[in-house]
Amino acid sequence: MNWSKNLDSCNSQNTICLSDSESRVQSFYDRWIGGTGLLSQLGRIIFGLSGVVYSRCFIQAADLRPQDRVMEIGSGLGEILVASQRSVLSRQRYVGIDLSYQMVRRAQKNRVRHQQPIDFLVASAVQIPFQCRSFDVILLSHLVKYLTDAQLREVLSQVRHLLRPHGRIVLWEFKPYPWTSINRTILRGSGSHKLRSASEVRAFLHEQGYHNIQPFRIHTPWPPFRNLAYTAHLE
Repeated sequence: MNWSKNLDSCNSQNTICLSDSESRVQSFYDRWIGGTGLLSQLGRIIFGLSGVVYSRCFIQAADLRPQDRVMEIGSGLGEILVASQRSVLSRQRYVGIDLSYQMVRRAQKNRVRHQQPIDFLVASAVQIPFQCRSFDVILLSHLVKYLTDAQLREVLSQVRHLLRPHGRIVLWEFKPYPWTSINRTILRGSGSHKLRSASEVRAFLHEQGYHNIQPFRIHTPWPPFRNLAYTAHLE
């Protein structure tokens, strides 16, 4: 499939209509990741390590195969896609979308450096610019906390239509702590909206028609450490 038309349209700032919450997230990450200070450098290091930390869990949870077409929504610096594609020796074109121009710019440089067939573009998770039945696996890595309930429903609905028959969705997110003050700190520090419990996430997946919802274990080697993670399938 030729993605050039999608890439040209989605990387123009004039073509992306964002909600207020999406605009806040975009500005948050553009300032943080695009900055020159110590916190920005630390952020880039943490995101850069994500491929090493998370790709093995993603490959196993998704039962990822070389022939699978893969999209990551909220792909950040692209390290998970880069590491996963290399690990399974895939030559399929992977796709990563993210709201942050700074994230996508750096992901594109990463892809060129590794000479891998991955397209990174600026796009909204609630306005995904691809046709139905385009992907075998779609990943949401630490994205759910940025979405309102209405946005989460819309994203999961779009993902369902983007997946091919027997496709898989893989997601993980920070799990709420029993202490409200810690949860508020996480939300404030990440510029996000809401931490949801495992039962809430499962309920959203069920509501949007996903089946065989299975938890799996994933560890974050930096705070916050608690995660919830699920795979789900289309029949």
